[in-house]
Amino acid sequence: MHREVVQIVKSYEDAINQNRIIGSICEDCETISVPPRAVCKKCWSDKIDFTTVEPQGKLITWTVIHIAPPTYVDKAPYILGIVELLNGERLTGLLRLPEGVEPEFDMEVEAAFEESLEGAQRLRWIPYHK
Repeated sequence: MHREVVQIVKSYEDAINQNRIIGSICEDCETISVPPRAVCKKCWSDKIDFTTVEPQGKLITWTVIHIAPPTYVDKAPYILGIVELLNGERLTGLLRLPEGVEPEFDMEVEAAFEESLEGAQRLRWIPYHK
């Protein structure tokens, strides 16, 4: 099971590096989980595959981080938000808003991908541009 979990995490990170969000889809009940899981959260089946999910959603809550871990000290204060995706799953990520724009409940957002210091892409949320 440990090897499967490592492979699932790697697949998720690879997708982020390709500017995509993936989830696991259960082959038995078709439940989608984001981020991907080794076992279905609904029926507990281990027959899962990967599927790309729509990168839009709405901001359901957020917090402003003023005291950051060492790797983010220069970014503080920053906003960490929880986004409900179009399929109902939720993902946490940094929220990037234009100067003067404040977060709002149900604000429509979309995924953006930003290169980190390590060279890997990181998921961020920005206001949705239709």
